[in-house]
Amino acid sequence: MNGHIKIILPAICMIFLLFAAAYAEGEDEEGYDENTELTIKGTVKEVITGIRGPVIILLKSGKKEYRVVTAPPWYIAGKGIEFKTGTSYEIIGSKYISAEGRLYIVANRLRDLSSGAIISLRDSSCMPLWRGRRMMRGGRSGY
Repeated sequence: MNGHIKIILPAICMIFLLFAAAYAEGEDEEGYDENTELTIKGTVKEVITGIRGPVIILLKSGKKEYRVVTAPPWYIAGKGIEFKTGTSYEIIGSKYISAEGRLYIVANRLRDLSSGAIISLRDSSCMPLWRGRRMMRGGRSGY
């Protein structure tokens, strides 16, 4: 019995370390860099909500389209925020290039241009307001 423990315990530790490394590798970086902050105005063309990850707004600004990363769906729903196609926003956010080379704007604040309502998604240190809150099983605190 004692010999089996000497074999099984290291194997369990190795499996744990492999899963921990794989989880850490999959974690999103914050993705917000104040040095790349910009302000854009445009109209919501599409709202993209996947099974995982943040709600992304496809924003049309002149001839350009921007993918604007907002917050996890559970946070958006919990705050009663509803992004609708055709709504115009002024967005303050940070440029972010994904691993695939696609440009995203990570939103800090959004201002509805028709109502003036402001949606803040980050605090004064640019950290996500949902950070550390996991309201749904499997929720993530990055973006």
